[in-house]
Amino acid sequence: MDNRHWQLGQLIFDPQRRILQLNGQHCALEPRQAALLLFLAQRAGEPVSREQLIEEIWQGRVVSEGAINRAVSLLRKACASLDPATDYIATIPKLGYCLLADASLISTTPARDSQPSTQHATSPAAEHHLQQIAAKKKRHVEPVAAKSRIMIWPFIILLPLILTVGWAWLQFSPDAGKEQKNVLIPIPVTSFDGAEFNISSSNDGQLLYHRRDSAGKIQLWLGHGQQDELLTTSPAHASNGSISPDGYQVVYRRLDGNQCQIILLTLQPEPSERVLFDCPADSAFQASWGPDSEYFYYRVRQDKTQPYLVYRYQIATTNQQQLTLADPASFNGAIALTLSADGKQLAIANYLTPDNSQLKLYKLITGQPPQLQQTTDLNIGVVDLTWPANRPLLLASSNQVYQLAEDLSLQHYFYSQQLINSISSNQQQLLFASQQQQADIWRQPLKKGADSSATADSAIPLIASSRLDILPRVNQLDSELLFLTTRQGVHQIWRKPLNGPEQMLSAVPAPAGFIRLSWSFDQRSVYFSQQGAVYQLELDNAQLTQLFSAEHQAFVINPGPDNNSLIYSSNKTGDWQLWRYFLNGKHHLQLTTQGGYSGFITGDTLYYSKFHQDGLWQLDIGANGAGNEEKLLLADFDKVNWLNWQLQDQSVVYYQPGAGIYHQALASDATPELLLAYSPELVHHYSVSNQAIYYVKRQPPQGDIYQLPLPSHSP
Repeated sequence: MDNRHWQLGQLIFDPQRRILQLNGQHCALEPRQAALLLFLAQRAGEPVSREQLIEEIWQGRVVSEGAINRAVSLLRKACASLDPATDYIATIPKLGYCLLADASLISTTPARDSQPSTQHATSPAAEHHLQQIAAKKKRHVEPVAAKSRIMIWPFIILLPLILTVGWAWLQFSPDAGKEQKNVLIPIPVTSFDGAEFNISSSNDGQLLYHRRDSAGKIQLWLGHGQQDELLTTSPAHASNGSISPDGYQVVYRRLDGNQCQIILLTLQPEPSERVLFDCPADSAFQASWGPDSEYFYYRVRQDKTQPYLVYRYQIATTNQQQLTLADPASFNGAIALTLSADGKQLAIANYLTPDNSQLKLYKLITGQPPQLQQTTDLNIGVVDLTWPANRPLLLASSNQVYQLAEDLSLQHYFYSQQLINSISSNQQQLLFASQQQQADIWRQPLKKGADSSATADSAIPLIASSRLDILPRVNQLDSELLFLTTRQGVHQIWRKPLNGPEQMLSAVPAPAGFIRLSWSFDQRSVYFSQQGAVYQLELDNAQLTQLFSAEHQAFVINPGPDNNSLIYSSNKTGDWQLWRYFLNGKHHLQLTTQGGYSGFITGDTLYYSKFHQDGLWQLDIGANGAGNEEKLLLADFDKVNWLNWQLQDQSVVYYQPGAGIYHQALASDATPELLLAYSPELVHHYSVSNQAIYYVKRQPPQGDIYQLPLPSHSP
């Protein structure tokens, strides 16, 4: 085996183990990243075209621009994780990519403990591919190897001294003899263009996953070995499926328009389907099978204002049994659930905040109600769970996988370079699906006159990066845009003058997750809430000030009718109501008593939406407005509008799911005008000035499914 490594600037690259190193720090590369880096290293300083990459790295397959961009982006991120001050890969317009760092081969002697062994984790196909690239480009590296032989004589002369010093260090170093943990290197299972999600696995290794086709339809696929089979071909979406442990059955959610049904698909001896029960269209189904494949636990909610509850379904008898009740501490309810492989325990993760979850462990005894054994709060936002046989419970959060120890503490197991959307396990391995999402901000001028709708041919991409650029907020003069971005790995607030470059304005207070931005009344600052507290960010000096603490449990923030106040929603009274905060007097005034979630004040009138029901409402809050009844102003106003709707010149701008963004005068008999038609890539993050509409378009996600060895029996 060729044990030579590459010196790339300050980094050391081990092609055999697919590891980048710097000063004792390691970064494991995916097989395609390692092949790409090796290919660039062998041509350091030379442009490499996309056509060359497709031929050498993707073996001539049809590959999208997004797939190549993603591979290069991930490789840049890997280098930056060890050496952030150096640019290693340059994009050369019309030519391709180039490795900027000096590259040379160095000879190494494999150490017994200092480097992790990855023979068990390297697929034969990936190993063969790397060897092919190395062999085809041997003529590029032989001169470097000859130079290495010349340079080794000084090392031979000093070898006795080195051995003596090394022996002394091993004898007296406090870390000597400690076993170092192996670096887990995931092996790719899929390599399609796009991303897979909602994965599950049978005991024999069959893999069920979902893919979104070019038209945006979600389809169900089954993979076994090298074979991938499309299971669903109907026009309806087939999502949130789970395969039974014996591999004979799949339960999934079929959504056709507003009709939602839970379907049982029998795979053997002949594929057949039957409807088990209807489900709410606004509920993301998730199921975990019992070990005998005769029942499953699942979660469901009635609508987006209700929490997810957990039920048990017995296939033979069609009996359904409710397990959990609504918990006031978790208004979203069960975010993930899984049965242990032996069916004797059930784990449910409840949503608390984006960065906190509550884990409940139940003991299951046949013929008896489930018994709640343990409850613990976790400082991670759980995405998915899996519980392999004779192993600890595994939890996925963001881009990491954790093990649950016996004392209910979390032990880190694996770090992924991309976000993890789901995990599963079987008797042989742990599987996870990763993805990278990209979203851009576009601008479309508004037409004036009879036809005020924007047209697609006038739209231009205004903000674009390889990450998420979301939640645009434009001032009414159309001179400056604020937005959220993850281009530096965490959520940050950035600004862009209409005719100037974009720049970072401020980091989001920890934990740096998604926030909703709102301009102040004078549009010289911006408001947002984080973990229940409210902040003001001044644009002139980027000064961030906390206006009031988290005890008020504020969430949706909007400007008041003047510079002295703002409007916020809170559930501190037990239900979501609207409050007004006065900055000068620092006091809070409750505005609604029958529900309120996102509101604006014009004159003496409060216009607002509610958390629990659709509709735009109005309420007189003037000096003589006490006791006035609220009035439903617009019935066809979806609850999702809390995020972006706005008042503009006695008109309301709002989003209709599946239809687009509308502008409508507040008069009761006004006709809505379409500003921007719906499209599958449209995200309902938008902002409207007196000149243009700014909105977010998602790019097709990219990602793959990977496998890892299962952890040991105890963390």
